[in-house]
Amino acid sequence: MEATTDTFDRVGCELVAGSLRAGHEVRVRVAGSSMVPALWPGDELRVVGRAAVPAMGDLLLFVRDGRLCTHRLVDRLDDAGVSRLITCGDAAIKSDPPIAVSEILGTVASITRGGREIPIASSPAQRLLSFAIRHSGFIRRAALKIHSIRSRSWTFQQV
Repeated sequence: MEATTDTFDRVGCELVAGSLRAGHEVRVRVAGSSMVPALWPGDELRVVGRAAVPAMGDLLLFVRDGRLCTHRLVDRLDDAGVSRLITCGDAAIKSDPPIAVSEILGTVASITRGGREIPIASSPAQRLLSFAIRHSGFIRRAALKIHSIRSRSWTFQQV
């Protein structure tokens, strides 16, 4: 079963990458929780091809360990004329290993949650919740459980 999942992940990454490189926008659904509270499992992201120079704070889509990943650009490293980007999940304590600009597939242009578009910029309340989630497993589990319950109620209301 794991080999099948790996194959689907690889093929999905290739399809998304090819579509973005061809100039199309793509929509992907969030599965993980590393970007909570900015992104929640089930959110839909509209991703456009990568900008020549992404801006600090942009949500970038790239491939990490054979799967699509969306994290925030938090820093740049210039080493011997080679620019590397540092990304980090909002709920993560440590930053990701550096990636090359060429590894960026696209930038998140919009987020849809529960049928409504929400702002990409994080509010002070989101930054506070992000800090709490990063430093407390209990708060992280509670926030994800509350989101799960709310998501089910959105599904029931839309039927």
